[in-house]
Amino acid sequence: MSIDYFGHTTRDAKAATALIEQARAAHPEWFDSVLLLTDARPFRHAFEAETSRDFGIAAKSGFMLSVNDKERFSDCLDDALDYLYALFGNGTLVMTHGFDSVRPPGPARAP
Repeated sequence: MSIDYFGHTTRDAKAATALIEQARAAHPEWFDSVLLLTDARPFRHAFEAETSRDFGIAAKSGFMLSVNDKERFSDCLDDALDYLYALFGNGTLVMTHGFDSVRPPGPARAP
């Protein structure tokens, strides 16, 4: 069973990918081994935007965070998700577990 989170962001794909690259550089121990963080891609289909609106955000692009190492992911997953929320900024990102439920941001953390 895969463990996937999807980021829905109000930022365009280019700006979101720049932040993703920043996240990878800041935390290679998370995003280069234990977790796979994809580049953002623009939403091109109506259902993608509709799905994001269902989660409370008017997203322009999205990305995926997938667990690569199921033995070590519990050590960093919550920190990684909270880091992404802080990096993207207030109100610009919603992370969902699959496309089922919102994983809300945890305590505010400085990126």
